[in-house]
Amino acid sequence: MVRSHCRGWSVKDIVAHLSTDEVYNQACLDGTLRQLPFSGGLNGWNGRGVRIRRGMSPLETLQEWDARQERVRRAWGAIGVSGRIPTSVGPYPLRLQVWHLAQEYAIHADDIEVPMSARDRQAQLRWRAAFGLFAAVEYGEPVDAQLDANRVRVRRAGRDIDLDLETFIAYLTNRPQQLKDASQRALVRRLVA
Repeated sequence: MVRSHCRGWSVKDIVAHLSTDEVYNQACLDGTLRQLPFSGGLNGWNGRGVRIRRGMSPLETLQEWDARQERVRRAWGAIGVSGRIPTSVGPYPLRLQVWHLAQEYAIHADDIEVPMSARDRQAQLRWRAAFGLFAAVEYGEPVDAQLDANRVRVRRAGRDIDLDLETFIAYLTNRPQQLKDASQRALVRRLVA
């Protein structure tokens, strides 16, 4: 079993979780959302999806995710990014749902350390920081922060804290374990405490 940075999950579990996300997306498209077992909230849903797939081989898990996400992408392509889709919170702009899913994929790419060039990583961190600020407001948990090129100034308890993009993303996603630098991990742990 290859471990990931996502607490308690292996790399295979991450792929199983992404496949579970696609079960949700398919149910939104098929009108079967109410049939999904959401008892235990989002954590319960995610945990069940991973446990169900633990008996599958890594290849079977990957193939399931690949097939599910391809079906969803085709359906979303037919709807178009200006369209709306049914979700658990009601009709929702597809453009924003795509951003949420991209953020989810990026978070878990960090969990399993998917390699990318420094240039691509920096561009990814910039859009993740901008979208993360938007999503925090949408979730009702706004973050008092200002994004400036490759740094973010976060205001907490009356003081400004200057963070690089990587540390800011770890703060937003509560994933200090993804950071290589021990002092940055400790800073994020203090910020989320």
